[in-house]
Amino acid sequence: MFLWQKLKFKLSRNKKKSVTKDRQQQANNPAFIICSVALIVFDLSLFDTIIGWISLLVGCSVIIRGAIYFAYQKHIPTLRTLNLLALLSAVGLIYSAWPLGLLIGMVNLLVLACALKLMQVRTQRDFYQLVVSLLFLLGCGFIFQQSIGFTFLYSVLSLAVILSLGFFHAPNLALKHQLKHISLLCLQALPIGLLLFLLLPQLPPLWQTPKAKSAETGLTDRITPGDIAKLSQSSELAFRVTFETSAPAQQHLYWRAIVMEDFDGKSWQIHPERKQDRRFRQLTQQKFSPLVVGPYIDYDIIAEPTQQHWLYALDIALPRTAKSLSEIWQSNDFQLISQQPLVGQYQYTLRSYTQAMKQQSLSVLDQRLNLSLPKQGNPRTRKWISDLRQKFPQNHDFVAALMGYFKNENFIYTLRPKPMFVDPVDTFLFEQQAGFCSHYASALAYSLRLGGLPARIVAGYQGGELMVKAKQQQYLSVYQYDAHAWVEAWLPDLGWQRLDPTTLVAPDRINLGLRQAMQKEGSFLADSPFSLAKLTNIALFNNLRLFLADVDYNWSRWVLGFDNQKQQDLFKTIIGKLTPQRLAILGLSIVALIALLLTLFFIPHWLANRLNPVQRIYQHAIQLLAAVGIPRQKWQGPEDFNREIQQQLPENISLHFNRLTKIYLQLNYQQQGKNTSSALSQKKYLSTMRRHLKQLEKQLRKISIERR
Repeated sequence: MFLWQKLKFKLSRNKKKSVTKDRQQQANNPAFIICSVALIVFDLSLFDTIIGWISLLVGCSVIIRGAIYFAYQKHIPTLRTLNLLALLSAVGLIYSAWPLGLLIGMVNLLVLACALKLMQVRTQRDFYQLVVSLLFLLGCGFIFQQSIGFTFLYSVLSLAVILSLGFFHAPNLALKHQLKHISLLCLQALPIGLLLFLLLPQLPPLWQTPKAKSAETGLTDRITPGDIAKLSQSSELAFRVTFETSAPAQQHLYWRAIVMEDFDGKSWQIHPERKQDRRFRQLTQQKFSPLVVGPYIDYDIIAEPTQQHWLYALDIALPRTAKSLSEIWQSNDFQLISQQPLVGQYQYTLRSYTQAMKQQSLSVLDQRLNLSLPKQGNPRTRKWISDLRQKFPQNHDFVAALMGYFKNENFIYTLRPKPMFVDPVDTFLFEQQAGFCSHYASALAYSLRLGGLPARIVAGYQGGELMVKAKQQQYLSVYQYDAHAWVEAWLPDLGWQRLDPTTLVAPDRINLGLRQAMQKEGSFLADSPFSLAKLTNIALFNNLRLFLADVDYNWSRWVLGFDNQKQQDLFKTIIGKLTPQRLAILGLSIVALIALLLTLFFIPHWLANRLNPVQRIYQHAIQLLAAVGIPRQKWQGPEDFNREIQQQLPENISLHFNRLTKIYLQLNYQQQGKNTSSALSQKKYLSTMRRHLKQLEKQLRKISIERR
């Protein structure tokens, strides 16, 4: 009994020393620096989504961990301090994230939890919780960023987090060996991940991101002349189009997005009555079916996220597949509307009838909305149109006179129009005569209404950059600087007609694109001097831009666009007709294939463990010592641990472990190329190890009995 009490006192004293040394080893572990870098980089990648004070807290946690790692600070914050900080942060998060919606609030909560956990890590369990939280957080990043660039970034960060696990358990192992091991594991997991991507059900997103787009990154449902001019300074991608056959000519590419019928004398917007009519028709499931005949064009569109419901299409468009038909609703002003807001890239399939617009009828609602006028304002335009209408009572002559005015006067097409605060139509038509497409469309639509002809503004995009891929397949990239506005007017004997005064003032804008039209003025992307779209005259940068655009197109089309319909097409290619029996066989085959891959991955490790009895005997001895309160620390090698046992345990116990360790080192760490033991001597050594292990177990059992 006295022996056990003496041993217990000695063990407790050495245990405190070992715990202190173990914590010091953990503080110097590069695993914490790797996790810190991963967290701060992820925070920066979602700069617009993460709340500012949470980002500041992330920075503080990274600084604390860095200070501990580089020995500027010796102690991490106390649990009391962290608990108080967590409570205050929770209150602040509820106040800050409530208006942002549930999804963004939960992502901010997860970032906050990772920052606090990084400061709080003390044990192995804490580190595992941090790693799991970081991996889940990186998965959440794909909700907001799905481009190939961010996919590569998040993949690298995921590898870094996994690498931190390796350093946590083996901090002294060289980076080269850690990377080799982690890369091998990831390559082994890659086939399984690919199979799961191809064969797991492709479910629609279960979230919505209530985050509005500004006028610098997309169209809005309200336009004041000059807004689209600001939008034209953005080189962000709006959408891409893949044509089944040859693409139409540049001057015919009018991409309809938003129809605006309410004019207050300065700004145009979607009419409230139109919104109310749409809601009523959607609730009562009244589908609008335009009259479509004549030639058509088939194409697919990949739209970038806008957080809005409107879609882009050539006139007049109808959904071409069952999936698009179920997800897209068409308004009676020929605008396509998605059932869900575009929170990510959205792919849909259309068929446009290019000559069907003139065959559409004018409803009572269309006539009332498109003839409405503000009660006052722009008096010079009112008088001018009154005189012009008396001079040209025929509709055709009146429209021709209006278009001729834009053609014959000294109008200038510019991205830098002067502000027009009072009576903007009067100022534009009779004084400045310089503006962007929205100025011309607004003035023309207002003038047509004054003349008694229904008219409205259509906001969308015009043109795009055409690229030809293999097998002559063409796709078009449409950017924000391609934003455009034009007029639709109703003529009794011709139906709806597209009128675009920009074609008269700046024909190069329609025929060649905005870049060529603004070449002399020099205002194209003036706010983005280093944009690749602006450096097209330099062959190197232009080739790089086209290459990146092509890579992004293929990523969007074949990876992000891999939906349920494409998955079913893949299944049909593999098994033919989709029947329950064939799908069941396919599912079982995939499960068997994944099980086979996992077996091939782990069999070498299982065999290695079975074929190494020396390692097994030594590990059994370590477990016996740990059971009596002498665990081997992570930083201890076999010789270090053996010396500790010699100091702490009596000779009748330490002698057996000493001999066992010597044989273990001799058999496992002998010099390469030196065969110090034959098969017969190997068997002899193993027999000796088993004998010493048996004696060690016997002596330790005596100590356990005394302790009881």
